Amino acid sequence: MNSANTGSKNIFIEKGSILIYRVFDVAEEIDLKKVEALLRQGGDLRLELAARNRNAVVVRNAPVRFGLDEVEFKLKDFNYRAETTATVWDYGAVSIAFQIPISKGTDWKSLLNLSSLLNAPSEIVTAIDQAARKKSDEVVKLISTSLKKPNHWNFFEDYTIYFFEEVLGIKKANDLVKQTDLPALILGEIKDELADETRSAILENLFQYADDDLVLIDWNAAVVFEPSGVKEVPDILEFSLTHLLEVRYYDDLLDKRLVELYDSIEQGRQGFWHNRFFEISREANTRFIEFSEFLERMGNSLKVVGDFYLARIFRASLRRYRVHDWQESITRKMNLLAQVSDLLEGEANVRRSHFLELVIIVLILFEVVAAFFKFH
Repeated sequence: MNSANTGSKNIFIEKGSILIYRVFDVAEEIDLKKVEALLRQGGDLRLELAARNRNAVVVRNAPVRFGLDEVEFKLKDFNYRAETTATVWDYGAVSIAFQIPISKGTDWKSLLNLSSLLNAPSEIVTAIDQAARKKSDEVVKLISTSLKKPNHWNFFEDYTIYFFEEVLGIKKANDLVKQTDLPALILGEIKDELADETRSAILENLFQYADDDLVLIDWNAAVVFEPSGVKEVPDILEFSLTHLLEVRYYDDLLDKRLVELYDSIEQGRQGFWHNRFFEISREANTRFIEFSEFLERMGNSLKVVGDFYLARIFRASLRRYRVHDWQESITRKMNLLAQVSDLLEGEANVRRSHFLELVIIVLILFEVVAAFFKFH
């Protein structure tokens, strides 16, 4: 066992929880004022509007968060009741979060075993996915009148945060790094000992504001040690996750548009005066504008995270989620779509010009023939 685990037998989680996220794209845009109005007039006491983000985490158009019914999950021989919340974002995303409490006195080995279940295909993961999809559908039905251009995208983003408030066996937060294998917890690895290279790559995304707190971010999960219990860091990570969802959605949408374009080329032209390529070209221009607006919102969000430490975490999470790589992929596809559409539109215009030239030639011939018969 790696030296990082030599003290893990004496580590116990006294207070903490596991935050499990499933984020869905449900519409092109959501009117948050209508969402708030619908929740207030619904008359359902289970739905309680939560306070907006704290001043340190200010989003231009802050999301609406409200509680849902608790969900029960069975992990091995234990049943866990998960507090469930929904967060609605104006750019069409709905985040379902399950908060499973960590039993007081849970030892590190038990926590590792639990993480291994959450990181691999299993019945519990399937149950979480199904419960999240069901909750998302309930939210969509509840706020349906606030949705602009609803959609049902099959994909979603998933993420897990191990949130610790009190850990027995450590004096400072950094002791967690020294006495436990945090990368193994994040990856849910209990069979193989991680290579130093793998462990070091994950630990590059370790952040601390003070001696008693810690944040470790990876692409699929994170560890947050925050004795105050304030969940600003999880809120930031959830915010970043919605950005990842949106760029993946646009990337998938562009793939479909390009396939449609190629299919149209194979099927041949549909006529001189009406051509599907014109419609695709116009839609490409529309998507350019939409994505540009989304990028602007993302850029503005970086500026409005008022706390420097949280801003660092926000940028680091975007980088670890590879959001910028997805952006570059989208840009390439947008350019390709625009170039092909312009070429096809130009080709259609040339064909129309040839048709008009042919008409003119026919008319001239008609005039010549008519004049010939008139004089003869």
